[in-house]
Amino acid sequence: MLLRVGEGVPLDGGSGRVVAVFRRAVYASLPGGLFALVGPDAEPGPLHAHVTRLPELSTGDAVRASGGRLYLAGRPVPGRPVTWRAPPLPDPDRIAAIARTLGRVLDHEPDLGLGTGAAQLPADFGAAAAALAGRGAGLTPAGDDVLAGLLLVARMRAGPAAEPSLVGVAETCRTHDLSRAFLAQAARGRSLAVVHDLLAACAEGDDGAASRAVARLAGIGHTSGLDLAYGVLAGCTEKVVIT
Repeated sequence: MLLRVGEGVPLDGGSGRVVAVFRRAVYASLPGGLFALVGPDAEPGPLHAHVTRLPELSTGDAVRASGGRLYLAGRPVPGRPVTWRAPPLPDPDRIAAIARTLGRVLDHEPDLGLGTGAAQLPADFGAAAAALAGRGAGLTPAGDDVLAGLLLVARMRAGPAAEPSLVGVAETCRTHDLSRAFLAQAARGRSLAVVHDLLAACAEGDDGAASRAVARLAGIGHTSGLDLAYGVLAGCTEKVVIT
């Protein structure tokens, strides 16, 4: 049964296919974009479609959306899901508070395969995106996760008017389609529920709630959740030094 879908899941119609199958997620492509089928306990997110149990699917299987309903390999998925929407981002005047709190509770630096030493990324956002995109290991490379955090903070700083330019940066990144889809959502101010919980806790200076959010992020991917949190911290301090 389809339980919940993120606001970016393209259920407005069209036919597509399954593009990747993993133990905890099935990725599918429709004319409106990519989304991920996940289990009921996965974090809500803008591109997550939660089902009671992941179906047995193979790459290339047909996917169709019609009238808000989803069909997988020719079979309808029962249920009319509720829509999950990302909470509003904190006001830009809370960015310093977010940086202070997150700096206290986050002890992590991403591994981007740079070897020894450190790299100071360029201040220009487009150049920084080009330096990060696709770098590192993982389903979503570590550099993409960091970049998602940077995009989210850039959207927080600049507001809705910045979305077209930020989405443009995300959509032209030299990485794979799955990452680009999630980067474009970050550029629109949308991330996983736990990231929004982290931002809210840090904005209020609540170390306990922020630490709990960091612990939840540590369970996402190999280091994807923590790499994303690092990107948020880097964006808030406007200092991106990767070792």
